[in-house]
Amino acid sequence: MAEYEAIPPSSAAEPRSGEGPRSQPQPRSWRGMLRAHYSYLIIILTPLLLSPIAIAQPNSIGYTAYCIMFMGVYWCTECIPLAATALFPMVLFPMFGILTSKVVCAQYMKDINVLFFSGLMIAIAVEHWNLHKRIALRVLLLVGSKPRWLMFGFMVTTAFLSMWMSNTATTAMMIPIAQAVLKELKSDANQDGEETEVNANGSFNGHVDAPNDDFEAVKMEDITADKNSLKQAEADMKPPEATSVTADDEGDKAYALVCKGIILCVPYAANIGGTATLIGTGPNLVLIGQAETLFGTDTGINFGTYLAYAFPGMVICLLLTWAWLQLYYIDRWCCWGFRRNRSDSNSDQNDRAARYIRRAYDDLGPMSYPEIVVAIHVCLVALLWLSRDPKFIPGWASFFKDGYITDSTAGMIVAMLLFVMPSKPPQFLCGFGKQDFENDRVVRVPKLLEWDVVSQKMAWNVVFLLGGGFALAEACKESGLSEWLGEQFLILKDFSPEVIALLIAIIVGAFTEITSNTSTASIFLPILAALGVSLGVNPLFLMISASIACSFAFMLPVATPPNAIAFAYGHVSVWDMVKTGFILNVVCILVSFMCLNTLGVWIFDLKTYPDWASDMASTTTTMMTTITANVSSTGL
Repeated sequence: MAEYEAIPPSSAAEPRSGEGPRSQPQPRSWRGMLRAHYSYLIIILTPLLLSPIAIAQPNSIGYTAYCIMFMGVYWCTECIPLAATALFPMVLFPMFGILTSKVVCAQYMKDINVLFFSGLMIAIAVEHWNLHKRIALRVLLLVGSKPRWLMFGFMVTTAFLSMWMSNTATTAMMIPIAQAVLKELKSDANQDGEETEVNANGSFNGHVDAPNDDFEAVKMEDITADKNSLKQAEADMKPPEATSVTADDEGDKAYALVCKGIILCVPYAANIGGTATLIGTGPNLVLIGQAETLFGTDTGINFGTYLAYAFPGMVICLLLTWAWLQLYYIDRWCCWGFRRNRSDSNSDQNDRAARYIRRAYDDLGPMSYPEIVVAIHVCLVALLWLSRDPKFIPGWASFFKDGYITDSTAGMIVAMLLFVMPSKPPQFLCGFGKQDFENDRVVRVPKLLEWDVVSQKMAWNVVFLLGGGFALAEACKESGLSEWLGEQFLILKDFSPEVIALLIAIIVGAFTEITSNTSTASIFLPILAALGVSLGVNPLFLMISASIACSFAFMLPVATPPNAIAFAYGHVSVWDMVKTGFILNVVCILVSFMCLNTLGVWIFDLKTYPDWASDMASTTTTMMTTITANVSSTGL
């Protein structure tokens, strides 16, 4: 990409020597003005153009529909930040008389938001002490240095980390390592004598064209849900001279394809890995939050049951993605006998890549005390989440008052322990150590997790985005809009639930390519809940299908922040992502559909219409009758 140097205003205004006076700048065309100020047009015109909805239906149903469409347009166009749009229910719902301000504000710190908050605090501790990098390099050492196994190692590591951490933070950590390994795979005699080093802060130097510290240390606020930052991702995150590791002028096509495959496997694995746990990605949290908002706590979804359902599907999708990427980018040359002519060169490349990974891992040194303690806390929180209510036996929550302990309780227990535990071994039993003194003064030992670190890296935008989605779900329930929408969808009653679920997954999967995953889930899930109730189908059958499909965004750089980070490195084009991602979209949706009709039926009993959905239907029917009577009495 060509770079242009900006001309200072002073020099731009002065004519060059020998030239006459410059002509006055021409006024901008109306098309240029529209492109420059389209966001303001959307901000102003959207409420005006949608106002007939509220005028034609001047009751809580019409007002709620108006607010949802109003926010939906803002979310899709990102004319203002996504998190800012999510705050509109605090203003609109009380003003339209849909919900009181007290009820609306309570939706922004529900139990699910606290679960997300606690999970992110634990992930921040993992990131702060570099435990995630040690795990990544160790796995790469185990799988070997051949391209196909390197790809497998990158995907397994990325998927595992994204189950517990932000997809964006995981991708931002793994991509620089992939970039450095690709440099070692480059067959170039001039590079044999050069060395690659890893600084203490984890950044890569030497002959590896690694990104700067600002890129690698992507903070947790750049998490998946906020696509408003995607436009800035390519500018702020693009590594310097990323194209210097691509194929040479003569054209090493095999190497170029390996680069594409390994760079793409990281964001794809992050998107897939996030589907395996409730805290892995925003749509999963929206699912359980809106299910509890609409139907109560009897739906049977908790951390353990969701992991049992989603983890096998995630593994299948990951393996199929690995098979497709290596078939498309690595093994296609085997059909032409290309690799037989390069066996010696490939062996040398693999050895140098293995040496680099070993050197990077050795530079981390032995596992430090903070890393060990943080790893213990991660294992502890996973154990608490899995054993709280495993369903087949009583969990540890049964020792407390029924219904008072949730997954957020377990998450906050471990998060609070991280604020208490010191980052150095305690010395009070053995006297003071030398490291405790500095200039004859006792030095404060920092804790494993400090609030300053949390406040800088916490994804506050996602907290508000989730809260806005929960407020929409509560408004749909209380206003009767869910029941009204369900009645409109009765035209689908002639289709089988399986066909409807598959169509929903396809539609949502296409929609999420251009819209925030969390916003997509917040818009669709309340509608699908109403659709399930009206059709007499378990609402979770449709809601789970849609929430999983929200994460299958592989085709465009703007689909998710992990895609944008990978695209910013310059190895892949948009057309590469479209060609590769389309197949993955189809494959992953089919795998999700298969799991829904097997594991989903077994774990959540999705083929049975539950009592908790019947209770919701009777409640909304009574509410609709009351609303209709009120409207009739006013003569509207």
